[in-house]
Amino acid sequence: MEESFIQAAGRHLHDAEILLVRHRWDNAVYLAGYVVECTFKVLVEQCIDNKDCQKFGHDLTELEGKGTERLRIIYPILDSQLPISRTNGTILVKNHPQRRYCKSGLWNEKEATDAVERAAEIYNEIIPRLILDGRISSEEL
Repeated sequence: MEESFIQAAGRHLHDAEILLVRHRWDNAVYLAGYVVECTFKVLVEQCIDNKDCQKFGHDLTELEGKGTERLRIIYPILDSQLPISRTNGTILVKNHPQRRYCKSGLWNEKEATDAVERAAEIYNEIIPRLILDGRISSEEL
């Protein structure tokens, strides 16, 4: 099966926004976490190596920490472009991806809205820049 982190990120963002409108808070938060994970994996994949994406698994803290730290060292020009601590202190990193098995009602409307909005911000900070920098094609979306 061929992976496409960029398509998965966009697809999960679209679905998370739909779920938010439908008052499906738990699944909106769940998918928002995957938006961020896939977006960070696009960065790692494009700037380091696809194999490095697998090393991080689903760990958003590691992806944002060690993954982006490596990018800042290898590509200093990216340092000013990469979001810093965009997930720390948010529900996006709480129990990701294990929350897929949680009982319903774990998240409320505000938490879900915050999670989806933060995921969209991260996606919109990273993906368009990669397209403008010629690292990925808009056709890959």
